[in-house]
Amino acid sequence: MIVNALSIVSPSVQNIVAGKKVVEIRRWLPPEIPFLDLVLVENEIYLTEEGQEDPNGLARAIVDITGVHEWAPKEAESQGIEWIPNYVCWELSNVRPIVPPILCVARRKIYKIDINAPLPIGR
Repeated sequence: MIVNALSIVSPSVQNIVAGKKVVEIRRWLPPEIPFLDLVLVENEIYLTEEGQEDPNGLARAIVDITGVHEWAPKEAESQGIEWIPNYVCWELSNVRPIVPPILCVARRKIYKIDINAPLPIGR
């Protein structure tokens, strides 16, 4: 099955599954709201350049994005991180863990993956 995916640097997806993180902070907006059944792929490196990939991503959860709001300084403070202007929070809900995680390529932005063709996890 081909699904939409978003890569997030570790350990953020595990924190989302555990309920410790309820928003994802981005500079850009999702393509629509609500954006349902988005697979979260956790990877180990920041993907900062166009075309950059991490072949060792792990699909760990499926979420719905039910809203967005401007990221506020007080929100950053409560998360223990530095606030940067012009970012938005994607509001995450209906978190469904993928157990066991599925090895897949992590890419930038929202991209497509096939979760019916998992590779063996080599970590």
